[in-house]
Amino acid sequence: MRLVLAAFAVVLSTVLVPLGITSTWLSLQVDSTEAYVDTVAPLAEDEELRERLSVEVANAAMADLRSRVPDALVPGGVDALVQTSTRAVIESPGFPEFWREANADTHREFLAIVHERDHQLDDDGWVVVDLRPLLDQVLAEFFEQAGIPAVDLPQTPLPLPVMPESKLEEARGLYQVLEGLALWVPLLWAGLVTLAVLVAPGLRGRLRTGAACAIGVVLGGGLVLLLTPPVTDVVVDQVEPEKRDLARLVIEVVVQSLDETALGAVVIGLVVAVALFVVSLFTRRPAHGARS
Repeated sequence: MRLVLAAFAVVLSTVLVPLGITSTWLSLQVDSTEAYVDTVAPLAEDEELRERLSVEVANAAMADLRSRVPDALVPGGVDALVQTSTRAVIESPGFPEFWREANADTHREFLAIVHERDHQLDDDGWVVVDLRPLLDQVLAEFFEQAGIPAVDLPQTPLPLPVMPESKLEEARGLYQVLEGLALWVPLLWAGLVTLAVLVAPGLRGRLRTGAACAIGVVLGGGLVLLLTPPVTDVVVDQVEPEKRDLARLVIEVVVQSLDETALGAVVIGLVVAVALFVVSLFTRRPAHGARS
């Protein structure tokens, strides 16, 4: 009976591991604007992100300017100077701060939806990173470099879509449940592990039961690592096709922190499992019929 109870506790604790990893990561990394911004901030130095943002912003700037500023007024043409101005803005010392502020605004919008705060939900709307301030800087740089008076241009939005608002609304209930479990699942897991170890017969049995629980952590962490790529693909597929590569850079760096958490659990679980099993090899078996 004790072996059955110990085995049941080991299996149940293993089932809780992916839930515990995900809910803890969600609470500590995703639900905190400061943590989220710190996670995506290094992307400001990523050459691929800078290149893709340069293309996005330059195309928007040229579309705004082409019908209003004749090429004849600009030495070398509008397109060439826009490219130069865009590179100057993207490579400027102020770009990392823009990136942090833009993502902080995006994250606050995200939290407003998942926590049902005062937010006007648009069924066709998106949670976006607003690139318009970057476009305004490029246009200002363009007019300064061209040496011509600035032209009033329409304030065309320039969003980088991250997630449809309707999808976040659908996932709101699950998000709130996972966030609420961030404290209780680890506590329940620890209780089950303690129960499994205590009811296992003999010192050797307790050590090996602890090793089995640690292997459960390895399996749970491995499952999280296996599931994050397809889930990431599902999220990215929601974005407009022409902006998916750019959106993937942002989403993947956020999910990477989940992968790192899961990988840490796998490594720690493996080390603990091996250590407990090796120690168990040097313990004496209880005498036949002896009670533990």
